[in-house]
Amino acid sequence: MLRRWLFTKIAYRLFRGQADRYIKSNGKGSGLLARALRKAGKNELSLKGVWTRLQLLFELVKAWSTGRYRDIPYRSLLMIVIGIIYFVSPIDFIPDFLFGLGILDDAAVLGFIVSQMDPDLNRFQQWKKTQGHTS
Repeated sequence: MLRRWLFTKIAYRLFRGQADRYIKSNGKGSGLLARALRKAGKNELSLKGVWTRLQLLFELVKAWSTGRYRDIPYRSLLMIVIGIIYFVSPIDFIPDFLFGLGILDDAAVLGFIVSQMDPDLNRFQQWKKTQGHTS
C-alpha cells in the first residue's frame, strides 16, 4: 500500500514530464541509467529483495535506449523511467542524506515498479534468451 501511494502520489506526479523527455530524447537516458546503476550498487544490501529483477529492469531500459529491444508498452516504459528518476533524485519522501533511512522509500518505489512490470520483465528475459544474452 505504501509503495503504491509513494509512486502514485509522489513519483508519478513529480517526474512524469521529465520521464517523457528522457524517453523522447536520444542519449539522455544513458546518464540517468548510469546514475541509477551507481546508486543501486552502493545500496545493494538495502535492495536485496528486488536486486535480481532490478538488474533486469536496468538491462531492459538499456536495451530499449539503444534500440535493440522495443517490445514494451509506452506506459510501462514511462513507469519504469519515472521509478528510476525517483530513485536517483534527491527530491523524495525520505531524503537520501538520512543514512540508513533515505533508501527505504526508493526501495519501496522500485519494488512497486518491479512488481507491476513483471510481465514486461518476463517478456524481456525471454527475448534475451533468444538473442543469446543470459546476463
